[in-house]
Amino acid sequence: MKKLLKIALRILKFIFATVICILLTYSVLFSIAGTVAIISAYNFVMKPIKEVKALRSVNPQESAFMRLYREELVRDGQPDTFLHRFVPLDSISKNLRTSVIASEDDGFYTHPGIDLEAMIQAAAYNRSQGEVKRGGSTITQQVAKNLFLSKERSFERKIKEVAYSIMMERYLGKDRILELYLNYAQWGKNIFGCEAASMEYFKKSSANLTRSESTKLAAILAMPSKISPHNTKSVFLNKRIAVIANNLYMHKIIGDSVYFNLTGKLPAPKEDNSGTGKKQQVENENRKTF
Repeated sequence: MKKLLKIALRILKFIFATVICILLTYSVLFSIAGTVAIISAYNFVMKPIKEVKALRSVNPQESAFMRLYREELVRDGQPDTFLHRFVPLDSISKNLRTSVIASEDDGFYTHPGIDLEAMIQAAAYNRSQGEVKRGGSTITQQVAKNLFLSKERSFERKIKEVAYSIMMERYLGKDRILELYLNYAQWGKNIFGCEAASMEYFKKSSANLTRSESTKLAAILAMPSKISPHNTKSVFLNKRIAVIANNLYMHKIIGDSVYFNLTGKLPAPKEDNSGTGKKQQVENENRKTF
């Protein structure tokens, strides 16, 4: 009997030791897995923050869009040499800065990086048209997309775009975002940045652009690889110029004479021009397809 008890005790000790060993093993494995998960989550969050913070002082050689576009050109056997030169914001004509804002994002200096109302309106309009014809992306969102993201149209990419936009507003500020936009936006099939565009189209630095030249450059941002600022017979170009001129006039940046010089027409009476319906129509026209 004693012998059996000893055997049973040994078996129980073995089972107990095995259970403890298994529990300790699982504990270590879960600790490692938890640590890896925490590190992965930390890197997932911190990576984009570090990328955005780096833009405070670093001007990338090229954007993600430029890199992907270059790869497309190579695959298609087309020239992949880009015209591009970075210039600081204070070396860019105020005429161009205000014209681009009037063209692409009239509320740039007032929104937090995203415009939910514009995005919802654009989505509703696109559904009614059965295709993506209008976007709700702000200048900040366009910079986020161009510098960091792919060209795919997906919900996941849109979420990333919004996240990057919020971080850029937090860590960079409006002027730096506008500087990045002006320097990395596409202004022709192989032209990137306002300085290269200004030199190519008008043979002068972007610092010396007139209001008319600036408005024409801002107008082609919606279709940079298809139209030229010199294509004065383009219905699309003239429509964009009218939108820009109207926004500039509404914000009292230009007067009647400049408005006439840009559009060939006198501005609408102020009581009509400031109406909610008219203003909404202009704002809708401002949003570039995303």
